Amino acid sequence: MSDGEEFELYCVSLLELNGYKNVSLTPVIGDHGVDIIAEKDNIKYDIQCKYYSVPVGNNAVQEVFTGRAFYKCDIAIVMTNSTYTRQAIEEATALGVKLWDGDYLQDLKQLHASKL
Repeated sequence: MSDGEEFELYCVSLLELNGYKNVSLTPVIGDHGVDIIAEKDNIKYDIQCKYYSVPVGNNAVQEVFTGRAFYKCDIAIVMTNSTYTRQAIEEATALGVKLWDGDYLQDLKQLHASKL
């Protein structure tokens, strides 16, 4: 993978492989901190994707939390190929935002490796 846009498409495919429906990318401009909207089991998710070489900070958590209300979603998720700072983890816990790190994404990929 070479950039954030490619990582977003990778996240879309992972979500679809894992049973998420109506998976769509938000507009690049004015996305309100949300890159993907998806649904599963009648739950609507707003997702921010971060392709980083360093741990993701709490700004991503704040943005996706705010975006949840804008897109009328139930659960906010930040997906990254990396890890998260301690501050991001603490804030996500307080706000109820799910954090999917690179290891978790690898696990999702391994579940469906034959379909990729």
